[in-house]
Amino acid sequence: MKDETIYKIAIAGFIHDIGKFAERAKTEKPDTPGFHVTQEFLDSNADLYQPKYNNRYTHKHAVYTAAFIDNIEKLLPKEFNKANWGLDDPFINLAAGHHKQETPLQWVIAMADRVSSGFERKEFEEYNNEIGVRDYKKTRLLTIFEGISIDDKEKGDTLESYKFRYPLKELSPENIFPVEWYKSDDEKASEEYRNLFFEFVNSLEELEHKQNIPLWLEHFDNLFMIYASHIPAATVGKVVPDVSLYDHSKMTAALASAIYLYHRQNESLEIEKIKDYGDKKFLIVTGDFYGIQNFIFAEGGSTNKAAAKLLRGRSFIVSLITELAADMLCREIGLTHLSIVLNAAGKFTVIAPNTKEAKEKIKSVEEKINDWLIQRFYGECALGISSVEASCDDFVSGGFGDLWERLAKESEKKKLSKINLEKYGGAIENYLNQFNNNLNRKLCPFCDKRPSNKDVEGNTLLGEEKSACKICRDHIYIGANLVKASRIAVTTLDADLQRDKLSEPIFGKYQVSLDVTGKLSQLANTGKLLKYWDISISKEGHIAKDITAKFINGYVPKYREEDNYDERLLAGKKGEQTKLELIEALRPGKEIPKTFLHIAKKALNPSDKQDKFSGIEALGILKADVDNLGLIFGCGLKHNSLSRLATLSRQMNYYFSIYLPYILSKEKRFRDIYTVFAGGDDLFLIGPWNRVIDFALFLNNSFADYVCSNSQITISAGISLNKPGEPIPSLSERAEDALKKSKGNDRDSITLFDEPVKWKDFVELNEILKTIEAWMDKSFVNNAMLFRLNTFSNMSKLEKELLKAKEGLDMEEMECLKWRAKFKYNLVRNIGKDLKGEEKNQAIREVEKSANWLIQYAGAMKIPVWQIIYNQRKGG
Repeated sequence: MKDETIYKIAIAGFIHDIGKFAERAKTEKPDTPGFHVTQEFLDSNADLYQPKYNNRYTHKHAVYTAAFIDNIEKLLPKEFNKANWGLDDPFINLAAGHHKQETPLQWVIAMADRVSSGFERKEFEEYNNEIGVRDYKKTRLLTIFEGISIDDKEKGDTLESYKFRYPLKELSPENIFPVEWYKSDDEKASEEYRNLFFEFVNSLEELEHKQNIPLWLEHFDNLFMIYASHIPAATVGKVVPDVSLYDHSKMTAALASAIYLYHRQNESLEIEKIKDYGDKKFLIVTGDFYGIQNFIFAEGGSTNKAAAKLLRGRSFIVSLITELAADMLCREIGLTHLSIVLNAAGKFTVIAPNTKEAKEKIKSVEEKINDWLIQRFYGECALGISSVEASCDDFVSGGFGDLWERLAKESEKKKLSKINLEKYGGAIENYLNQFNNNLNRKLCPFCDKRPSNKDVEGNTLLGEEKSACKICRDHIYIGANLVKASRIAVTTLDADLQRDKLSEPIFGKYQVSLDVTGKLSQLANTGKLLKYWDISISKEGHIAKDITAKFINGYVPKYREEDNYDERLLAGKKGEQTKLELIEALRPGKEIPKTFLHIAKKALNPSDKQDKFSGIEALGILKADVDNLGLIFGCGLKHNSLSRLATLSRQMNYYFSIYLPYILSKEKRFRDIYTVFAGGDDLFLIGPWNRVIDFALFLNNSFADYVCSNSQITISAGISLNKPGEPIPSLSERAEDALKKSKGNDRDSITLFDEPVKWKDFVELNEILKTIEAWMDKSFVNNAMLFRLNTFSNMSKLEKELLKAKEGLDMEEMECLKWRAKFKYNLVRNIGKDLKGEEKNQAIREVEKSANWLIQYAGAMKIPVWQIIYNQRKGG
């Protein structure tokens, strides 16, 4: 640690309000779970930490923060209680003194607390006097989603106007959904807090790496996120309790760190200057990884053998590069990881001090990272870092929206010059000199861009190819290990991992290994273990608590014992090939991901003939993202603040990065769907084509539940059908085209078979599909009639387009107007051929209503018709 005080400030800011958790969990019964503190401690320390209003002590949570630190002293790093750790104040006073400030450092925490809450001076004074105290133990966290409005239809500010709350439980895939609120009694509300606090302290005992404060802090951050994400930060005054204690605490830590460094580097660490709201103390820094799609779905390569591993590896590397770029920036400026307030989907935001030193470090880090990226990816991707200056006033008084808009404009401006052509334009220096004629393949066969490297020649990961560049070898290494690794270690270059690791460390600075287990205590104690992440979520939905959980690894279908009895995998022309692969995959100790060929075969349906199947072997590619996200973040929040924005960003990310991968692994019908990426506000999935369509329906329904059925927060999706052997870039391109059609359909839509429809229509078309299948079971219609319905669907679509045209029509184009007559003719001639009398008449009356469907849905009638055709096609 370069500056111990920055960690002291950051941690004090992070736990300054932990007393709210402790106070709500207090119990006087020694044998029950909860927080145990003596009245003597509270009384003897009240004057030290609590202000007075009308001659009574207020803000009892401040003294509870002190009591918490005092009670669990043994569970915290020993530095917390050292007299000479960092500057000035004892740590306990720094964390608990934010409402009764006496020193410059206590004022640093206090100002950060105010700004994090979005308070002006006067507003904070009212809050400091605890006007309008609510029943704080029974108050539950509101969901920001319910209150979002981008059309000026405002939600009420009273608790009664909100229907949903988050359950007071630890973070898990199931618990991230808001639930309809009901009033609970005092005892039940208190018991929920006591149990949650008891579990938190028990987990704190298991936290690793107390000897390494930066590493321990990351683990503690993760633990607090699990237990405090559903605790409301504010339950007094006129504040709407929709910001979590976790997000408020982390934002306070980030702001406090920036305030401290700003005044320290400007030699102005004085109370009156710290209290100044108008001084531009902050740099709001955003980083954007450009070219993500091109990076993941890169074209080239003369072999398709490692396509799935490369896809997994590249997708993971995007998250890894973004995470480590933010980390590198913080380390260079002298900040802790708590200063990274947003980080998802290839973007991050850091709160830094507005100093000359910080600006120089930002420029230097951007150059170092882009030097590394250009030299290895030849302009395929880049990292842009932009920033704006801000004062405390910019975060409050309704000014945060303007601040965020300024940052967005700077970020957009940066995109116009993603690559410094003056520095990087022209041929890649020494490119031809890097080729080695003694290697099996001079040009890497996996990317067809970079020269093969002698250091990885013959590596077992490369298989028959034998040669590769270091980058592709690393992507294959990551892709191969993600399916079986639960933990990942990031270390310094000189760390002796004694395990498989990257051939090309990230930015030439970070070594990464997925072949790790245990505590890695020796590496941690010497400071060589920089990050230790758990990237898994258990089958029961539990998130790691002993180290840092990172939600950057999606779900990958692996072979299960049940696949040994699935005859579909042996069907078709490549049945023998897949049989051999299956035998190898099911050997004991193997954890092998399913191939795209096997996934495609899972789309086949059992038939009435033994060992025969119907349907087509095809992949469904699903791309989806949230509509109008920029508007939601920029205009949708009535009371916008940085803490509220962080809460919204985190909660949005959790649906994609925690819930969806968990559901894919848990739900049997979705277990063969493969996550390419899922996080931020979007996802890309590959699976059996018919299961992907089923999942799309589930996606829209569950997302609506997640956002409290707010009609202004919607999702759009596009699905394409592809053969399993098609190149990866082709899969992405076709799904992206489908998604664009959905966006062009006024959003809130899905596109399937090139037909964009609103989600409500998609649901109705799914019901139509079930009706047609029932008709087929009753012999009302046959396969020939299905194809005729498809023809009439196209004619109805052309008719609608024709009627919109105002001139230039010819007779051939008007042929489509005949579809009604042809439909009636086919109805009488072909419906219920094997039926007679009233049964046939009933069949005709039933099927006749499909004419209304053709009028209403036109070309979109392909959606149910083609699904039935593809599912019934003879094969296998």
